[in-house]
Order: sequence, then structure tokens, then C-alpha cells
Amino acid sequence: MAGTSAVVDGLYEARAHGRGPIPDAPDVTRDEALDLQLAVLDRFVAAGDALAGWKVSFTSGKSRDRMGPGYRPFGYIVRSRVFSSGATVTLAGEFGFALEPELCLVLGAKLRGPVDREAARAAVAGVAPAFEINQQRLAAAAPDALRLVDGTGNWGIVVGSPSSAARDGADLAAIDVRVFAGDQQVGSSPATPDMDDPFASLATLATLLDRHGRGLEPGDRVITGSFTRVAVAGPARFRATFDGVGEVVVDVAQ
Repeated sequence: MAGTSAVVDGLYEARAHGRGPIPDAPDVTRDEALDLQLAVLDRFVAAGDALAGWKVSFTSGKSRDRMGPGYRPFGYIVRSRVFSSGATVTLAGEFGFALEPELCLVLGAKLRGPVDREAARAAVAGVAPAFEINQQRLAAAAPDALRLVDGTGNWGIVVGSPSSAARDGADLAAIDVRVFAGDQQVGSSPATPDMDDPFASLATLATLLDRHGRGLEPGDRVITGSFTRVAVAGPARFRATFDGVGEVVVDVAQ
């Protein structure tokens, strides 16, 4: 993959520091693009950060099957960008941001693929309400390969208290979720559920990570798909309620 070091450097700078320019798309396969994404992650680790978990992409809503039926690539989450519910998070830089309420699966055991849904569920210690913080580093028409190297837009996550009861409860993909900015409701889950089963998504993640020489460890956090999406237009307190799971709150400063 000659010439791809500039892509890794550019996307590291964009994600770490919130500034461009964004590099041109590499001429690589999907698997090669995911390997380059892992090279960007390794840049964070070399700079003193650490891996905190993963996201499973294209599992819900308008983005479902964005790169083809059943294709669910991963993205990484770094430890410096994991915040507890109630935190104040400063979102700055030249790119826009959005919040997506998501379920966060907290691993209680190692998980290495290939595995099935039940093995994946058994490795989960609890399910927490969360926000994914998306940073809009790429244009909507960006090529697939560049989007994969970029980590599909993740900037960080805000995580509430995990519940072991939620892990064994009802259909998690169909729970009622509501998002508020201040006292105003600004988003909600769809009336007709359109999300992959979170534990099936975790199994898919473990299987794909194994193909790339990686696995899941106890304490890893995995977000599995957005119930809705809310643009961040300025400073505000955002709160999301997840029926039967809990709530998550973040104060956004800009």
C-alpha cells in the first residue's frame, strides 16, 4: 500500500486536532482500508493514548447497509475521548459535530471471533446508555475507502451507568429513546425499529476484528448503532433517555 502513509498522517491530524486538510482517498480494498484505520489508531497509542473500544457501523437508520447489504465495518474509540455521563465536553475545530444516542455494550470477558450472538452476549457485563460524538471530517460524497480509514466519523463517546439487567431484558433494538436539548425534545427513536440486534452486531465485530488480528478485552466499550441523530449547533445540555436502560447527559461547550 505504497503512498498511504500520508493518508494515515492526515486522518490522524484531523481526528486528533480537528483540522484538515483531508487527504485524498487511497486506492485500496476495504480490508486494506480497515488496516489503515488501525494504523491511525496505532498513531494515537504511540502518542500516549489507548484503545477504549469500538463502534459497529452502518447498522441502523439511513446509514444501514450504506456500503452494501450486511457489511458492518468497525471504528475505534480512544480512551482520551471516553467521558462519563454529566461531563462537560468541549467540541472545537473546523469540523461540525453531531450526537447519536446509542447502546454501549461493556465487555466483561475476552471475546475473539468468529463467534455467534449468544457467545457475544455472554461476554457482555452490562449495557449502558451512551452518546456517540460524531465529527464530520469528511464530505457526504467521500469515497468508501476514505470513510473506512477515517473510522466512520467517531470522535468520542459519553457513557452512563451500565445495567446487567438490560443485557438480559427485552429487544434492545426496539427500545424507546428520546433526546432533549435543555428541556426541549429534539429527537427520538423511530416508530418502527430499524436497527440490527446489538448482540449480533457484537458477534459481527468480533469476527471482523479477528480477521485483522484484533480482539475484544474486558472493559472494552462497544457502541452498536444510532437510534437518531442530533446536530450540535452550539453550547447546550443534551440528555437521552433509554427505556429500561437509563439515561446519559452531556454538557457541550464550544
